[in-house]
Amino acid sequence: MFGALLVAAGILLLVAQYVRIDLGQYGWPLFVIVPGLALLLIGLLVSGTSGLVVPGAIVTATGLVLAVQNTFNLWATWAYAWSLIFPGATGVGLALQGRVRGSARLVEVGLQGALLGLALFVVLGAFFEGVAHVSGLYLGAVGQVVVAVLLIVVGVVLVATRARPRAATRPAAEPAPPPEPPAASGSA
Repeated sequence: MFGALLVAAGILLLVAQYVRIDLGQYGWPLFVIVPGLALLLIGLLVSGTSGLVVPGAIVTATGLVLAVQNTFNLWATWAYAWSLIFPGATGVGLALQGRVRGSARLVEVGLQGALLGLALFVVLGAFFEGVAHVSGLYLGAVGQVVVAVLLIVVGVVLVATRARPRAATRPAAEPAPPPEPPAASGSA
């Protein structure tokens, strides 16, 4: 698989020599996104490589965050955007890996991580943008109401998911003892 990736990279480099593609100021995050997607797809589609799904999700998410920050010049959002990568993208990767491996427990853990990452992003984003104004963005009166409502929704979701009863895990039943041999009823 690694050899195939090297061949693909070589072909892309050869094509780039003859085709002028100016990635300029906005295209460079593709150099992070594309390898991340490659890892993700290989991990999902090639048997025995599911271990690449989590790194692929992390690298892809990092590239996407960089693309948004680069496009809108929002570099200060790293104060809270990290939560989209860890635990967010890590959780998504674990959930996908659990699907590939057929592990319901891994899917559940991954979804919890993804939800935690999203919740951290919303809560920290509300603080850093709504209170500290790290990006210099003014949310306005409507924006501040939306932020407050988002915090309430995230809180309710977190409380509701923790309050739901979990399936009890029962230990495996112990095997029944072997039957006792019949007692001898006479003397020989």
